[in-house]
Amino acid sequence: MLIRLAKLTIEIQNRYDYTSALCKNYMVRAGEPDFSATVTDAEIAAEEGGKAFPEYAESLAVYRKIAEEILLYDGFLMHGAVIETDGVGTAFLAKSGVGKSTHLMLWQDLLGEKLTVINGDKPLIRFADNVPFAYGTPWAGKERLETNKGVPLKNICFLSRSAENEAFPIRKEDALLSLLPQIYMPSDSKKMEILLGLLSRLVDCCDFYAIRCNMHPDAARVAYRTMFG
Repeated sequence: MLIRLAKLTIEIQNRYDYTSALCKNYMVRAGEPDFSATVTDAEIAAEEGGKAFPEYAESLAVYRKIAEEILLYDGFLMHGAVIETDGVGTAFLAKSGVGKSTHLMLWQDLLGEKLTVINGDKPLIRFADNVPFAYGTPWAGKERLETNKGVPLKNICFLSRSAENEAFPIRKEDALLSLLPQIYMPSDSKKMEILLGLLSRLVDCCDFYAIRCNMHPDAARVAYRTMFG
């Protein structure tokens, strides 16, 4: 099958219907593929130490292959949630268990139809004319929050839990260390060099914020006011 992600056409020769069903909203009927994301039996078995069902493991292996190859096209995989408000992309990054999805739902309650979820878990980031765009993908976490579109990424927020809600800008030079754990790391040194160059460009282009929050609706209001006034 052919899918269209981050303005790239990708060929996948999958074994299982699960992968086809997952990618159905991103399929295209024709086009010259930019690259192939076909995976081997060994790559499928390696996912999650062989504990995943093979159907699900194949989808993970396919996305890993995409994450490796998209580096050659000025793109990379980021672990986080991305929303669009008024044409502006905002990413929320957090350690597992902090409550990224809950914070995202607070923003949905606050903004309603003004907000579009681009991807709730694993968006692709790709540069076009030196502007980073965040793109929806089928790999969107257990909530499956995603939209098949791209948005210019402007704000990147690092979430942490706190009894009180506060949000404030952080320096670009401090952002990279917090950003690195949320980025897919490639398997070879040449692609790692490419990735570090892309992250340097991302830091130059985006504004960064720390959001310390609880699960009260005011958490979204405080963060929104800080970024958008």
